[in-house]
Amino acid sequence: MKQHGPAAGAAPRILVVDADRLTLGLLEEWLRATGYEVVNGQADGDAPEGVALAIIDVPFARSAVERLRRFAARHAGMPILALSPTFFSNVKCTGDCARSLGVAGVLPKPVARDALIDAVEGLLRDRR
Repeated sequence: MKQHGPAAGAAPRILVVDADRLTLGLLEEWLRATGYEVVNGQADGDAPEGVALAIIDVPFARSAVERLRRFAARHAGMPILALSPTFFSNVKCTGDCARSLGVAGVLPKPVARDALIDAVEGLLRDRR
């Protein structure tokens, strides 16, 4: 069985942005159970200190392009993972779709726990 979670040491902080209450609750449960610290925020706000990665919930990816780019510009160097029900299930996390939106990765909603954790771990690993 694959072992998930951060390496020994301080738990990386994950910022969950603009998620509805149910999505936020599920992401918090999965990420905390895997060893991450989770904080909630808004796309137009500042990220708290020490955030390693942001997960942004975008209902309609095409209409969120500018919002994603503004967030990425304000938080340069922070990997951003966009979640949306408008992404096709076969979209590659770090492929063309992510690049066109100006983010590090994308995942379709609903998202499976393992897919989310694999994406978070991969984006954090690539950041190093």
